Amino acid sequence: MTRILPATALVLVLIAVVPPLRRAAVIGTSRMILIVASPFAPDIDDFAQLPQATRLQATDGSVIGDLGGERRRPIVKVKDLPEHVRQAVLAAEDKDFYSHGGVDPSGVLRALFRTAGGDTQGGSTITQQLAKNNYTAGERTFLRKFREVLYATKLEQKYTKDELLERYLNQIYLGEGAYGMPAASETFFGVPAAKLTPAQAALLAGKIRSPEGLDPRKDLKRVTVRRDQVLDAMRRLDWLDKQQHAQALAEPVTLAPPAPVGIGRTPHFNEFVKREGKTLDALGGTPEARQSQLFNGGYVIDTTLDPKVYDATVAAVQKQLGEPDDPFTAAATVVPGDGAIRSLFGGLDFTKTQFDMSSLGRRQPGSSYKPFVYLAALREKIDPRSQFDGTSGRVIPCYGDKPVNNYAGEDAGGLISVDDALVKSVNVVFVDLGCQTGVKNVVDAAVDDGISEKATKAQGAVFLGGLDKGVNALEMASAFATFAARGTYAKPYAITRIKNRDGAVIYERKPDTRAVFAPEEVGVLNNPLQRVVREGTGKAAAIGRPVIAKTGTSQDNTDAWLVGATPQLATGVWVGYEPMKPMANVHGRAVTGGSFPAAIFGELMRAAHSGVPTQPIFTASPDALGLRIIGATTTSSSSTSTSSTTTTTAPPPPVEGTAPTDANRPPPPGRQTTTTRPTTTTSRPATSTTVG
Repeated sequence: MTRILPATALVLVLIAVVPPLRRAAVIGTSRMILIVASPFAPDIDDFAQLPQATRLQATDGSVIGDLGGERRRPIVKVKDLPEHVRQAVLAAEDKDFYSHGGVDPSGVLRALFRTAGGDTQGGSTITQQLAKNNYTAGERTFLRKFREVLYATKLEQKYTKDELLERYLNQIYLGEGAYGMPAASETFFGVPAAKLTPAQAALLAGKIRSPEGLDPRKDLKRVTVRRDQVLDAMRRLDWLDKQQHAQALAEPVTLAPPAPVGIGRTPHFNEFVKREGKTLDALGGTPEARQSQLFNGGYVIDTTLDPKVYDATVAAVQKQLGEPDDPFTAAATVVPGDGAIRSLFGGLDFTKTQFDMSSLGRRQPGSSYKPFVYLAALREKIDPRSQFDGTSGRVIPCYGDKPVNNYAGEDAGGLISVDDALVKSVNVVFVDLGCQTGVKNVVDAAVDDGISEKATKAQGAVFLGGLDKGVNALEMASAFATFAARGTYAKPYAITRIKNRDGAVIYERKPDTRAVFAPEEVGVLNNPLQRVVREGTGKAAAIGRPVIAKTGTSQDNTDAWLVGATPQLATGVWVGYEPMKPMANVHGRAVTGGSFPAAIFGELMRAAHSGVPTQPIFTASPDALGLRIIGATTTSSSSTSTSSTTTTTAPPPPVEGTAPTDANRPPPPGRQTTTTRPTTTTSRPATSTTVG
């Protein structure tokens, strides 16, 4: 070893400074590495298994899709391919493949230096790429490069060059869900790999380095430049004569029509499974490696999807908003206290709505956000039996100098309790309550319950659901699931377990829950949330059993929500156009949370609960929390009136526009607290959001 290392260093110097010697030095060093690394090479018995799609199964064992099965995966033999197909790949990736020992020493050296400097790019032979894709999980470390060399060494020992190249041609990803040259040739050109022209083969080979970035459907000019680079390399290597080279350069790029997009009958849910899979260490060390395993590993993934719930969602949407020009619907259903996603629905036509609004979209929640104001007030020991002036058009000093209006100008009729104001969705009361509570406390309550911190910034519009970034149906369903689970938040998930080709379980979901509200707090909230369905704005959401719910409608009717739950299931339904526009006349009516969203919620939840035993909603009395009543005194009923608040019991009330301190308030379960909380001034909203 003491002799080999100096010799290797000398060869690497020759590679760097003497170009005429470079190719011979690289090949010689590669063979030297093969000899040195051979005793340490690991086992590769499983390499004979060709790439295989991963199967997704629903809770009833039915198949809902195959990851890696979006494109047909024919297997090709090297001997059955035209010579120029193989040569195009070699020219693009590894021209010395048939002469080296499996490792490019100069590429390894570059990769090691760049890894140390934070750059993960580095040259790799085809054998090294096979080792990386199949064994080293794409880890971006010095150790990964060393392990890659060991695996490449073993592959070179055990398999012929043709066998290695054949595996590479059948496995390499080339974009649009096409794994392998045969699948890619049909995807992009509509012909079998045996019929590819030199120009077509060069285009596909050129895509290997960036399968999605070099997309001929999006950037044909850039892809053509790369194709021509591969053709030039083939000419320099005498794999194309002058005439063949000229003809290939002149050949226009004629693409086959895009294949229909879709991954089974639950496409948005399946896409969520992909995203979740790319976070699981059991599938590899990086997102890229995990994706490769998902598409090639032949796993069986047991998911949380319940076909009964999903089919009920589709049927409800089709019945209510199934016309081509109707607004979009997004819906998500989860299990309270567990987080299992029973259904994700992002649109009736996946080819038009591949972006999943149910788990990725962000829209304004309107009044469906008011429960967080309510819970923040409970944390501040404000009794929901407190009464505020609900007169529409009232100016509330901490909110700004513009009048706050109730939905559609409705007047709540003077003094009204917080509970009644939640049932009737009275904006004025919740702005006043929010001012007494403090905007930061309201945001904290929402964030504690799983609403993304990126969804909003500290500004007064949050009291009426005016957020900076918005929310999605999955977030809202998971948040309301907390109310049905006695204050326990459960992170939503789609993968229950993963089994490898041998049936061994390599991953099993562990609970990810946390107590974010005291049971008594959500129990108090659940009283008016049940009344929303019985007598308030969400009557169309009734399902013949106890249910909590809240409607929400953003300004100009651009977003409409119904979010609700039973102890068994929580569902969020959003309706709106994308791009955004008012829903003033849909089937002859303006869309509010109590219209189509409530009707969709009601229909899907009734069907989803068919045969499921009825369970009561957990409720509690405000008396269990030691709250204080805040009384409101109306000074004027005009649109320019203001209110002053007094408290009937100690401690004294907070000053309007500030958040009260909480030195004597016990922390809610699961939250880190300090001795005191700084006061927070509620900033003036940009606009007066009208919500229902």
